[in-house]
Amino acid sequence: MICNACLMQRRLRDEPEMITIVRLDRIAGARNPREVLEIAWESILEKDYAPVFRPALAVLAALREGKAIDDAIRALAECANRVADSLSDLGYDHAGPLYHRILGSAKSDGAFYTNNVSAIMLARLAFTEDMIDWSDPQAVAKLRILDPACGTGTLLMAALRTVKARVAGARDMSAGERNALHKSLVEDVLCGLDINRHAVQLAACNMTLGAPTVDYARMNLVAMPHGPQSGGPPKAGSLEILNAADDARDLRALAAPPRSLETLDAEQVDESREIRFPLRDLDAVVMNAPFTANENRSRKYGEAGRTAMQRHELGIQEHVERRDSEARGVVTANSIRTFFTPLADMLIREDRPGLLAMVIPTTACTGPSGVAERKFLAQRFYIETVVTSHDPRRPNFSENTAIHESLLVCRRRSGTDARSDRPTRFAALRKMPATSAEAVEAVGAIQTGETGKWITVYEQPEARTREGDWRPCQFLDPELVRAAMRLEREEGLVPLQDRYRLGPAGQRIRDAFRPDDDGDYRVFWGRAQDLRTTMEASPEKNVADRKEGLAARYRKQAGHVLLAAKFATDSARLLAIFSDSPALGSMWVPVQAQTTPLDEAKALCAWCNCTLGALQFLMRRGTTLTNPSFSQADLATLRVPDFKAAGPAALAAAYEAARSMPVQPWKHAADDDMRDRLDRAAARTTGIDIETIRDWRARIAREPTVGNESAPWRDGEDRPENSARGSE
Repeated sequence: MICNACLMQRRLRDEPEMITIVRLDRIAGARNPREVLEIAWESILEKDYAPVFRPALAVLAALREGKAIDDAIRALAECANRVADSLSDLGYDHAGPLYHRILGSAKSDGAFYTNNVSAIMLARLAFTEDMIDWSDPQAVAKLRILDPACGTGTLLMAALRTVKARVAGARDMSAGERNALHKSLVEDVLCGLDINRHAVQLAACNMTLGAPTVDYARMNLVAMPHGPQSGGPPKAGSLEILNAADDARDLRALAAPPRSLETLDAEQVDESREIRFPLRDLDAVVMNAPFTANENRSRKYGEAGRTAMQRHELGIQEHVERRDSEARGVVTANSIRTFFTPLADMLIREDRPGLLAMVIPTTACTGPSGVAERKFLAQRFYIETVVTSHDPRRPNFSENTAIHESLLVCRRRSGTDARSDRPTRFAALRKMPATSAEAVEAVGAIQTGETGKWITVYEQPEARTREGDWRPCQFLDPELVRAAMRLEREEGLVPLQDRYRLGPAGQRIRDAFRPDDDGDYRVFWGRAQDLRTTMEASPEKNVADRKEGLAARYRKQAGHVLLAAKFATDSARLLAIFSDSPALGSMWVPVQAQTTPLDEAKALCAWCNCTLGALQFLMRRGTTLTNPSFSQADLATLRVPDFKAAGPAALAAAYEAARSMPVQPWKHAADDDMRDRLDRAAARTTGIDIETIRDWRARIAREPTVGNESAPWRDGEDRPENSARGSE
């Protein structure tokens, strides 16, 4: 807060009406720097800028006396004096990264900071040159853009910057016209909501710094009440919009006075009573909704408070589903993020194509639990673009998170567009842009489909996207997507669940058994990369019953073949193992392929470890792309040879020949003789040409999420075909 106030003071000092304000460079030599700042900021408040300087004065007043504090204030002022102009020129959120590192509650609330480069990419993908007539001032002024989880304003700043750039590209403007445009966008076009008032204050600072001499009548930045409330039910922040009466059409009902920093009532940063931002018929919703698992949220309220919050949110879910039956299944108990999907749908206009642009976990595009949400979105919006980073060093668009993320841009279906047949564009980034200039360049490549330096593109028929299949985001090489799709249509292959029973999953084994060196039963317990290097394996851990009845039931479900429930793509070797005696595993899911002799079980193990089997596993990755988990529902859909028709002989023989041969990690699979032996058997079983399978194997090994290295093909080098159009 002090940094932002110093930055604004430095920017304002150059304006004629502020000429009498103490210069920021004098703070460094001041005997009492806090007193000098207080005098300067009180003078500025006589003009305006309360969102910046009132919280900063409160911070100064709260700091204890002492030389260390005074030295810190001098250092902040000196730094701000040096960088104020350059930070303003950046045009995006400079405070967010620091804020999210020092404020622990941001992470506990599920809030992850969208980095500036990612925000610029999303905004430029969303607010395209042909979205409206950017040369028409009235058309621009009528736009309404909201971020319901705005944090420090990163996405709002990116939207502000992009809209200004679009207008500047459409018509010439004077300096005064540029300031007027900035004022109009801040006062009328943009709106941000968040549950953290400190973050909202920083968002206000960011907005103000873009045009410091503008006299703002209002800012549509609101801190929403969240948590247990004295004398009333809990509040769920922006999600209270879902609970509001259907005729609530502006923020007045949610942000009504009195407002105060000491209360949990919704509050505007500028304490203006003029806010009239609508809660329906918006042109765009941009967001990076919180996605921390629900059991980790609201712990700061204590157990009773957290329970009350969970009950309140469940009530909101039930209210949404009663009002909109098609939303049933969209909101899940696992993540608060899913609430924001029906919220966005409620907010965005229906009479013409409204826009939804958001950062989402990649698993939301791939996991079985997200099918209902994907179908809901694809039914009401045209899923235009999905961007996923395949840069092994930067697989996410947010900071302080390890999960893989994607950018999603959707446009409302309306009128004649309701049944469009436009394909969905899945863009895979070879590397994450490092600067705003690179972000603009990468977006240009995505919008034109120019593959090569930045991206590869796979275009999927809209009918498949409507079915909830958004899995093409999982590969950089679109040829692998086409290969996986081909296997799902291949005659002679059937879903695993049509022939075999799976389970129990590993979590159930940990519930039923506990490690015990004196135990008389052995299971596959760990998954260290060197623990199992051959397909033939033996259970390594002695266990005892933790729950006797459950353990007895699970022993009856043991299988000779066990499938991996988790897989480190850059180091793990096997996706299936075979045990001479039926077994269970804590990281493995048994398959009951109880045939005599065991040729069918052996053939199934060989199939899962050949290229055709591995390709299907990789098409079903959950959580992250580099250390995925495979749910039992995912594993059940794996397509395997129909051994009743084709016979298991070729694959069973390949297993027998290679069962004790060490297998290399998949990043070394291209030259692995053992995998080639399995692939030759798979080719004989399916009729797919062996050279085609070998090509797919080499492509898998080159995938950045498999080899943990940047894409090996560059402009001017031999590389796989990098653009593909999907087919039914």
